Amino acid sequence: MSINEINIYVQDKDLIPAIQKILKSGLDYKFHSKYPDKLNPDALNIFIARDLPIKALDASAEREHQRRLVEMAHQDYLTGLATRWYLQEYVQNNQHEENITCIYFDLDNFKYVNDTYGHQAGDRALAATAEMLQREFADGLAARMGGDEFMVVLPGARTLEEVETKVNTFMKNLSDYYKTMPTMKKLSVSAGIAQKVSGSDKTIDTLIHESDRALYAAKKSGKNCCRIYDQ
Repeated sequence: MSINEINIYVQDKDLIPAIQKILKSGLDYKFHSKYPDKLNPDALNIFIARDLPIKALDASAEREHQRRLVEMAHQDYLTGLATRWYLQEYVQNNQHEENITCIYFDLDNFKYVNDTYGHQAGDRALAATAEMLQREFADGLAARMGGDEFMVVLPGARTLEEVETKVNTFMKNLSDYYKTMPTMKKLSVSAGIAQKVSGSDKTIDTLIHESDRALYAAKKSGKNCCRIYDQ
């Protein structure tokens, strides 16, 4: 590597600021990844070249690079769900919502699938889970938080009983699907629910934290179940 080339290894939380820094710098840049066709953000290295004889990108190519960067930051490369960075942006833009529900999901025994059948089997399980999340919760935002953790944010007034019923139906449908796949038979899903109602001063950040605690309670209760956050 040339001494004039700067290599930035981007951590998850630094991805968007690093991208913004590059785009504002006006410098030529190249992108390299273990998965070049998907631009996996977890494996992404961003190289900034200074004083190197690299032909400048034409305007249309540069716009396409910028579009792909935004898409990469907003959409999880494996599942097609929103990324946690986009979820954070969504949270900031929707703090004013008076009624909102957060549901935190985590796959049970996912490590067993990866260790026994390999990461490709694990990836298929994640993709299948994401597809069902998008279908069952089409009225909300579904995001992959990382690994085998997912989040659904539902705006609008609804009762906890209504949400719990919807979550339990989703979990049963997902479990039924897992049982049809030899590599997924050991899988199930746990969930935690937290809600903000009209008149509450809770932030969505607080809701996410509360739904995470409810998920932890579900895991402690034996997994494959749903729990509602109880102060």
